[in-house]
Amino acid sequence: MLKEVAKNILINNRKRGYQNKVKECKNAYNIWEHRQEKHPILVSGGAASEVTGRLQLFTEVVSYTQVWREADPAATAERILIFVSPKGRLAGHAVENIRRYFEAHPEINVVYGDEDEMVGRGKYGKPYFKPDWSPDTYLNAFYIGSVFACRANTYEAATAEYDNAIKMLGGTTGVKKNSPEAVGREASMLSADVLFCMLAIEERAFAKRTDTDFPIGHIGEILFHREPETDVFYGRGFHNSRHMLMKPATVSIIIPTKDHPDILFQCLKSIVNTTHEKNIRYEIVVVDNGSSAYNRVRYGSYINQIDKTGGLTNITYLYKVEAFNFSHMCNRGAVRSGGEYLLFLNDDIEATQDGWLREMLSQAQLRHVGVVGAKLLYPDTDLIQHCGITNVRLGPVHKLQKMHDQKSHYFGYNRGIHNLIGATGACLMLSREKFNEVGGFPEELPVAFNDVDLCYSVYQKGYYNVCCNHISLYHHESLSRGLDTLDLKKMERLAGEYEVLMKRHPGFYNKDPFYSKYLTDDETISAIIPCEDFTPVLDIPYHTVKVHEDGFADAREDACLRIGVEYAGTMENWMYGIRDGEVLDGYFVKGYSFVIGSDNAFFERRLVLRQVERSDEGARPASSVVYSMPVYTWYRPDIKLRLQDQIDVDLTGYKVRIASGKLSPGYYQVGMAALDQTGTLKLINWVPNLLKVK
Repeated sequence: MLKEVAKNILINNRKRGYQNKVKECKNAYNIWEHRQEKHPILVSGGAASEVTGRLQLFTEVVSYTQVWREADPAATAERILIFVSPKGRLAGHAVENIRRYFEAHPEINVVYGDEDEMVGRGKYGKPYFKPDWSPDTYLNAFYIGSVFACRANTYEAATAEYDNAIKMLGGTTGVKKNSPEAVGREASMLSADVLFCMLAIEERAFAKRTDTDFPIGHIGEILFHREPETDVFYGRGFHNSRHMLMKPATVSIIIPTKDHPDILFQCLKSIVNTTHEKNIRYEIVVVDNGSSAYNRVRYGSYINQIDKTGGLTNITYLYKVEAFNFSHMCNRGAVRSGGEYLLFLNDDIEATQDGWLREMLSQAQLRHVGVVGAKLLYPDTDLIQHCGITNVRLGPVHKLQKMHDQKSHYFGYNRGIHNLIGATGACLMLSREKFNEVGGFPEELPVAFNDVDLCYSVYQKGYYNVCCNHISLYHHESLSRGLDTLDLKKMERLAGEYEVLMKRHPGFYNKDPFYSKYLTDDETISAIIPCEDFTPVLDIPYHTVKVHEDGFADAREDACLRIGVEYAGTMENWMYGIRDGEVLDGYFVKGYSFVIGSDNAFFERRLVLRQVERSDEGARPASSVVYSMPVYTWYRPDIKLRLQDQIDVDLTGYKVRIASGKLSPGYYQVGMAALDQTGTLKLINWVPNLLKVK
């Protein structure tokens, strides 16, 4: 009886402590934002020494209901106008942040910031961490939202032709600023949108950039707290409109393939069946790098069955036996084609929506636009395969992959048109002129990251890349496709090609102007959500390493203990992208782990490592010695969402820091031990991931 009472006390204490920790983690953003408002002023991109001693700017806060003002002949760049929605309030240091930003960036005349929502008395939530200036995103939706600011002389210059703005609002000319006709409650939010558009035009913000700098500034901090349930886009959210071509055009569709005649036939038929534009003439170039003789005949037969209708002028079949090199195949197809625009398409793409080619082409025709991609879905589902490339800490990823498209994610990310750092080569369009300007696909990247490299190169030329998430195609890539990280050879090949990518574009490590630093930067988390853990990694203390000479002899090795390793390497590589060099800050391992069918609140987890010897057959333990260390636990709502049938999996994330010199040089296999704190159960399990210690 006493044992049962004691066990119940243990169980209740573990459950209570676990639930309190989960509650605290769910409130982490609110706690963080309150702390942010008390912090010193942030100056994005500027040096404090340059700001010191400069004339401080005078600021004036103006409601969206009063955006049209009488002309001020004395307006100068030393005066700042801050336009805010009446549906909420400015954050604590917003005015100072804006003032300091303009002081640190004399070249910037217009700026906007991030915002969140007041979700309860004194509580903040639902933050909208916005991208840096995104002209095509703005043309599709008023993502600027609740607050923006400009220099007074820029305002006066932009509104000099005020009558044109009134016409855009549907009124008549000659209406005075601040009159009821101009600023009625119905029109006030639209007025703010129109004003911002005029400011952007004044700053030539819809043109190609001269370098990587943006013409409009973005303060990537919370500047405004919206009232509950306020539409962040103020009536102009992401939509699925039909876009018109600027002029008739010719397109070359280039499709690499090998030994997939049936799949290619489906792709070709779908293109013809969904393309009926009078102003688009297109050809298809099929590039085969060595199909069997039998399949070559089948390719020819299928191609001859495709009717030349709806703008299709020709299908060319290029055959040459050579090693697989996606970049080379695409470049070869481009050279042998004649269209003004190039569309690179995987042979397992299936078009299902009429007008998709027109929509992509209408974006590619814009002079400031570089690469154009499209949303791809897994066939016969609403699961997203691709809706743009995002560059997180460990490299480019497909955010929202395998998440339902029926739901609108993170402020319309999978809706409408967005500027993003890149798009997948499975469906990628750009003009031949821009393709040639960057030298085409990099042939030193034969398998992976070649599409990303092309997108980076185009972006660095000053163009804005676009993903059309208002259209979708099926991508017959398998839902159950294995991960390269579970195959050592593939993992090493992937790491080598990523290293080539970073050497070609060294400034892109953990940098994406279209993805906030306050959004989760984990490549394995598909959801776009605020950081689950706002504690900087370098603030996590080193963990004590315990040596078990005979291993965990009393622990049962069991596959019910699941482990995911999302990173295992040096801290220098994690923080700064430095792959080789002196290890100063030790090692870092992170991921998630849980026990299937058990209450995870009862378990204490310890990361375990064992040294292994590598060979062509794989890796095997070098001895019976096992090293264990406690873990830093972090909140993983994405795991909770995926494992709704499991118990207490909110805190499945783990992070471990290991100081240099604690482990002898070599390769260590990663595993996890789970120790039941309410009983005697001890579990251990291992995964193929290795930590290399220098």
